[in-house]
Amino acid sequence: MLIVFSILFISLLFSESIFLEVDNFNIGERAFHIDLGKNYAMIADYQGTIHFIDIFTLEKTEFAQAVLPMGGAYDGEFFYVIDNYNRELLKIKNNKAQQKLVLDSKPVNIKLINGELYILGTNPNKLYIVDSNLFVKKSMNIAVHSPLIRNIGEQVFIPLFDNFQNNVFLTELLFLIPNNDTYIVNYNNIEHPIDIVGYKGVIYIVSYYNGSLYRNDFRTQPKVAQFGRYTTNIELYKDNIVGNSLMGGVYYYNLASGKSDVILENVPISDISVSPNGQYLFAISHIENKLFVIEDKKVYQTIDTYNYPIDVESPTDNIVLVLCTDSSRLQVIRYFE
Repeated sequence: MLIVFSILFISLLFSESIFLEVDNFNIGERAFHIDLGKNYAMIADYQGTIHFIDIFTLEKTEFAQAVLPMGGAYDGEFFYVIDNYNRELLKIKNNKAQQKLVLDSKPVNIKLINGELYILGTNPNKLYIVDSNLFVKKSMNIAVHSPLIRNIGEQVFIPLFDNFQNNVFLTELLFLIPNNDTYIVNYNNIEHPIDIVGYKGVIYIVSYYNGSLYRNDFRTQPKVAQFGRYTTNIELYKDNIVGNSLMGGVYYYNLASGKSDVILENVPISDISVSPNGQYLFAISHIENKLFVIEDKKVYQTIDTYNYPIDVESPTDNIVLVLCTDSSRLQVIRYFE
């Protein structure tokens, strides 16, 4: 009830639309990413705790029975948590493990897509597709180390991230498409693929270290834009593909004109996210400790964060989550009209 009255009071103070921090949570040390599922945000820390936060009620519960949790998923009834140390997948309800699945590799990432759990593990490098009863429907060996799970709608893509080492390509493949056991082949010597988006049936790929954006055509992959260097994410935003650079800048590639643009070029950006309604683009700077709310190509608002924001997510049109790893804080920011 106090939260409701506080929000009403804040909204009366401002006549224009604005984003404001409404709460923050203490998260354990070295928490590096936010997993989203239904109405929950899940954050695992290196102290052995995974935090479940209801983004609407702002209630938090914790599960501390995993030795080294690396991520979680939520299907509306059960939480699913991967324990890297014990090589386990835990199925949790009412803060108790109802079921366990022991894996033969160390799980590092989990994502719930179309009712199935996709889990990536290392030592050995494997992908598991698991149903809600913890039955392994499929397991596949991965050619190189890859901790990333990407998707375009229900289509899953596993970037073969460590494909290039010591000036040698370790695989001729860029992405595994596990649903139909196929791959995107590397025709243009693309190094370290990290993210992928689709637009009108065309796939675009970005590489991490050199920040190049490529279009995946039939047996060709022309470079179409340069997104700085050390580019970690790309997103669709209005008529653009946007990407961030750890060296500085939020980059735009206009899909209609083929032209590129950049804003905040001198500001290192660690992550970006787009609101579900496509109105706002959110960018965080791990150096300046800022959240930039962007509309089109203009900074609409700048918000101070805690130390070293590492992940930003926009689960709804009016909620933004910022994870600040050095401060062990999760900020909850809301939009007020």
